[in-house]
Amino acid sequence: MNAPTDPTLRVLTIRMPDGLGGVFEHELLETQDMSVLTILRQLWGALPLPFRNISPCHSGACNTCGILVNGQPGVPCSVFTRNLGPIIEIAPGEHARGWDALRDDSRKVHG
Repeated sequence: MNAPTDPTLRVLTIRMPDGLGGVFEHELLETQDMSVLTILRQLWGALPLPFRNISPCHSGACNTCGILVNGQPGVPCSVFTRNLGPIIEIAPGEHARGWDALRDDSRKVHG
């Protein structure tokens, strides 16, 4: 990617497992108030399969989309790039304890 000319813009490198034993890597420009959810939406078509089924509630409450960001647990809508370095490693996480007993799979929206 060509370097941005605006000094306030950062190029972010996103790394995540590709599900085949390798690493998916992509570069994109950081936007104001960008969250990891925004990154996942921008990369949706190119995302490895483990990340295409994330069904976030968009409020950070249910943790159905729990992931690891740079090794730390979080939810995509509540982790902001401004608090992270230029290289962001994303990995599948685990649902909150007890959530599986509470969720309603009849609509099949949680993956």
